[in-house]
Amino acid sequence: MKKLFASVISIALTLSALLPMTSFAAPDTAFVLGDNIVEASSANADAYAEQVVKLVNNERSKRGLQPVKALVSMNKAASVRAKEIVNKFDHTRPDGRRGYTAVEDAGLSWSWVGENIAAGYPTPEDVMNGWMNSEGHRNNILNSKYKYIGVGYVNEGGIANWVQLFMDSPVEYKDFPTVKVQSSLSKGDVNGDKAINAIDASEVLAEYASVSSGRGSRFSAAQKTAADMNTNGSVDAVDASMILSIYADNATK
Repeated sequence: MKKLFASVISIALTLSALLPMTSFAAPDTAFVLGDNIVEASSANADAYAEQVVKLVNNERSKRGLQPVKALVSMNKAASVRAKEIVNKFDHTRPDGRRGYTAVEDAGLSWSWVGENIAAGYPTPEDVMNGWMNSEGHRNNILNSKYKYIGVGYVNEGGIANWVQLFMDSPVEYKDFPTVKVQSSLSKGDVNGDKAINAIDASEVLAEYASVSSGRGSRFSAAQKTAADMNTNGSVDAVDASMILSIYADNATK
């Protein structure tokens, strides 16, 4: 089932002034897409996050708005929220706090903040279409006050869970001059964590199921190459079995 929920928080500076403005020396860096910075359970979370940011900025550009920058700390905050909404699809977090407090937990100072969440949309294009066709979500995406964005994605039980966090801040967080995209992975290491294990096999099976059902590929080109263990040009259960065999062999050494 597809679900959308917009925070439409866009909490103004007047309200934030009544709250403690936390500043914990957050990393003054930008989101280097493709590097191992996405704390989520899916191998293609970083590629999906990159696509969502591009789609957001495409929509903003059409309307003459400044692009939003994706920050490491914002992306981690959104990834935390993506995990949380798997079991509690709400702008209230499991501990009772509002969703935007994930930004504060990441050590960021804000003056405006908003959150979009969604579930059941398999691709970045799908979820962006859903958000853009919903007034509250679209208002967050096109809010001229926002300067920064974080994107979280988790696939749990075959259900895609998405989070966008938006923020303006009195602090000027710097951006990297270029965006890096992961270009190569070791054979079998589908999620790029420098290990070959059951998680990689699970991702391969999820990719196989997605392609077989007609939903399309979930993998980047690098992931497809890493997953194609028998080099037959496809990603399937045989590849997953080969990865599990390597994992078992390593575990007994």
